[in-house]
Amino acid sequence: MHKYLVLASLLTLTLNAPALAAQQPPPPGAPPPGAAPAAAPSSSPQPPPDPALTARFSNFLTQVLAGKMPSSNVSDEVKHGLTPQLLGQIRGSFASLGHFHRLEFVRQDSVQQYRQYHYRAVFDNGSQGVMFVVDSSGLIAGFFQDPSV
Repeated sequence: MHKYLVLASLLTLTLNAPALAAQQPPPPGAPPPGAAPAAAPSSSPQPPPDPALTARFSNFLTQVLAGKMPSSNVSDEVKHGLTPQLLGQIRGSFASLGHFHRLEFVRQDSVQQYRQYHYRAVFDNGSQGVMFVVDSSGLIAGFFQDPSV
């Protein structure tokens, strides 16, 4: 199964990101290897996004899993990058999970002008973490499997 399913023009960067991250030195102020990890800062749970946004993501995922190009609310990069071959790969990656039922919100964050929404996609035979990326215009600019969920 592919680690990431990319529907944006950053396919090469995204697929190489784990390898690049492994080669980076630790950030300044990071504990030395083998040291006890510092306690994570406490944070209150994030409220789920607008139900209409979750419904858009659910509709997008349903269409993609059916092998169809989502009809609206997607960026031009996604429209051009979501080829029939890629749709088939995505469909195959999720096939063993069975029928898709719902999305469960986990968290959201930002990278530059993009908002990232992390969800657990619930299927008949299990669940899979997914992330939807939305650009500054509110269009879906990417979709990934998210192993952090």
